[in-house]
Amino acid sequence: MPDTPKSLNTNSEESCSTQSDTPSSKGSWSATFVLLGRLGGIGWFVGITIGLGAYGGYWLDRQFDTAPVLTVLGLALGVLTASVGMIRLLSSMRGNR
Repeated sequence: MPDTPKSLNTNSEESCSTQSDTPSSKGSWSATFVLLGRLGGIGWFVGITIGLGAYGGYWLDRQFDTAPVLTVLGLALGVLTASVGMIRLLSSMRGNR
């Protein structure tokens, strides 16, 4: 029987080396998913805060019959709250590196 070519032996060695790299790449994948989860949470926080501010202003407009004044004020308050909260969350994430 003929001997197996050396190129086959090197391929098996390379496949072994790529398998040993898998645990380190697993750690980076989990860190990526954690980061994406935190950023998604910030997105939900911003959306809900702005929505609640706008809806609260709209509800108050209906109660006091003040048309768009309180809706715009509630929207502005929601955007301001969302901006401050987003900056705080991002700075805390940056500090936890």
